[in-house]
Amino acid sequence: MREFGELLRTYRIRVGLTQQQLADFAMVSVRAIRDLECGRTRSPRAETIRLLADGLRLDDDSRATLREAGGRPVGPVSVPPPAPSSAIMGRELETAALGDLFADGRRLVTITGVSGVGKTRLALEVVGELHFRLGWSVVWLPVSRTPAIDDDQDTVLVTDHVPDTRLLGSHPRLRIIVTALAPTGTPGERVFPLAPLADDAAVRLLVTNVRRVRPAFRQEPANHAALIGLVHELDGLPSALEFAAGWFMVYSPQHLLERLRSNPLDPTSAHLRDSLRLSLSTLDLEDRVALVRLADRGEWDDEDAVRALSVRGLVRRAGPRYEVLNLVRAAVLEPVSGPHLTGGVALTWPC
Repeated sequence: MREFGELLRTYRIRVGLTQQQLADFAMVSVRAIRDLECGRTRSPRAETIRLLADGLRLDDDSRATLREAGGRPVGPVSVPPPAPSSAIMGRELETAALGDLFADGRRLVTITGVSGVGKTRLALEVVGELHFRLGWSVVWLPVSRTPAIDDDQDTVLVTDHVPDTRLLGSHPRLRIIVTALAPTGTPGERVFPLAPLADDAAVRLLVTNVRRVRPAFRQEPANHAALIGLVHELDGLPSALEFAAGWFMVYSPQHLLERLRSNPLDPTSAHLRDSLRLSLSTLDLEDRVALVRLADRGEWDDEDAVRALSVRGLVRRAGPRYEVLNLVRAAVLEPVSGPHLTGGVALTWPC
């Protein structure tokens, strides 16, 4: 049997990750990985082995080999969590609030919001805190299957599917986080709407992403106004900021802002456009009509419809009024085939 540290290093090099990258993906400290690979730590916890295997994206056989090398029995194989694709910024209050909900006894929380707002990234941050600060076990369930739950410890399950609430009855120490475009309607559900990033955090995230393609780029007084304009045009949505950052290889901040003002969806991506339309597809007819009125004329008179739009992150409060997100407005008013309201505005959107 190969030593755990040697095997870990072999797997890491095979997938082309540095120790720091594996630490980020697995939510394990880089020092812990260094100690394991050097043999200073020889008996890692079962949960640490699982997180490392998830970060490495190991197949079932390789996971079993890694667990055996760590002196752990081979049990059910967990589904790998999505690795963080970018840094998280400006979510300290949300992370703390979600942790407080579980501390207060909530067992089922659904994080809702428009596509690209960072629901899964926030869930990663929250379960990382619960695992490393409180020692909770983490189970990822991105597909419909029955998870393996250890009833001897507190566990948080993360899924993007409607959860089976019988799990909560069968496992008293289980909590569930759902990431969804809209509330699931599951009994006992606590809805946690996730808003876009505030300006300061959005600018920091944009600059961080820009430096991946232009390492010498810096935020300075000469480009500050353009950067603020960019995050306003992109609504502070992390995914939109990440896509737009790639255009800094071609455009200056001011030139990119000018292009965004003509069509905010143009320099982002077709994927973002499709994901926004997927958010729109969760609305019923009355809510769609209300959204079109808000987007086209800034008018609304249905409190229930506006609440449904707010929970989905499609509109936000602006003083005494509500406003449609800029990217959502562009997606709503963009010409598409199918039924239309008066004026040519689409009533339905393709999924």
